[in-house]
Amino acid sequence: MAKLDAFKASLLNYVHHFSMYDYIAYAWLILIFFVTILLAIMVAKKSPTFSILILIIALGLLFIGPFVLKHYLDQYLRPLKNSTILVKKLNFSNSLIVAGSVTNMSKNSFSTCKVNISVLKSSPNSIKYFINQLKPLRKQTISIDKIIDVNSTEEFRVVFDKYSYAKDVNISINSECY
Repeated sequence: MAKLDAFKASLLNYVHHFSMYDYIAYAWLILIFFVTILLAIMVAKKSPTFSILILIIALGLLFIGPFVLKHYLDQYLRPLKNSTILVKKLNFSNSLIVAGSVTNMSKNSFSTCKVNISVLKSSPNSIKYFINQLKPLRKQTISIDKIIDVNSTEEFRVVFDKYSYAKDVNISINSECY
């Protein structure tokens, strides 16, 4: 239930920060969905098999389209760069310190950023690395509520307490800024 609430909060935060381009892109997606449904209905009497194929494409568009749109909108409207500055394991207190930065590469200032920091097991095998991303050792989310101007950088620091993993780790930093 907690993961569902976190997803709901993330979705509401995303919708709350929509720009005009976001509204246009999602309206376009809904319009294309209804046009393909209408096309499937019109073709249904002549070729039921082709109509079912168009309907499957329309449903795929409805379920996959929002994720693809979000990726491209974030990439072109809100580009940013994440960097890991420091990863240090403290031996005397079983803590891991991760310092990083978020750089605004867009044409507009960001007023808020949500930064997800994940500690992953290190693996040279790409399949194991992908699996490690699905289940990180530790994960923490922070919010940066400062204005980050265009081409400026904001640094952050996170401490993972009670950290006992002794081997090498990789750090994954993902940010959503609005």
